[in-house]
Amino acid sequence: MDKKEKLKIDDQTQIIQGIRISDPDLYKKIRFIVQNNHLEGWQPTEQEINDLVHDETDLSEDYYPIFGEKR
Repeated sequence: MDKKEKLKIDDQTQIIQGIRISDPDLYKKIRFIVQNNHLEGWQPTEQEINDLVHDETDLSEDYYPIFGEKR
């Protein structure tokens, strides 16, 4: 059986899998996405995290209803 790799997440420096995310709101959104999908078996690479950081997709429709924050 393969061991699930541990996610490398550092809230102090806002780094996920070696990628620093300077925007605190974007960091929270990506961390949420990464952690939930990791529970489902996704093993994110540094490149995949980088792609999420630089994607222009609006995540607010998924993020705000979950956390109850207003836009």
